[in-house]
Amino acid sequence: MCQYVGISYVECGHVRFQLHCFCQQMLTQLQRINEPEEQEQHALPFDPDQAQCEPYALFDENGRPETRYGPGSGNVLWWVFNLSEQCPGCEDVRA
Repeated sequence: MCQYVGISYVECGHVRFQLHCFCQQMLTQLQRINEPEEQEQHALPFDPDQAQCEPYALFDENGRPETRYGPGSGNVLWWVFNLSEQCPGCEDVRA
């Protein structure tokens, strides 16, 4: 299962995830598509078919990340709580 770092933007209430490390299945797919004979294909399929590689976490009733069960609830290893900025999506809307 891939592992992530969760970023919670307190000011706007949004959450985003950054990939921390690949799981073995994802790494195998990345290595496969980097092979020269695979790159010659016009439509190079990339489908690791790993639902557990999507970021998932527990949230409380207010939409905040749930850390009561430890910082790694779900496949998020730890959370960064950004207290002073809005998320990049909100910044784009403001511009």
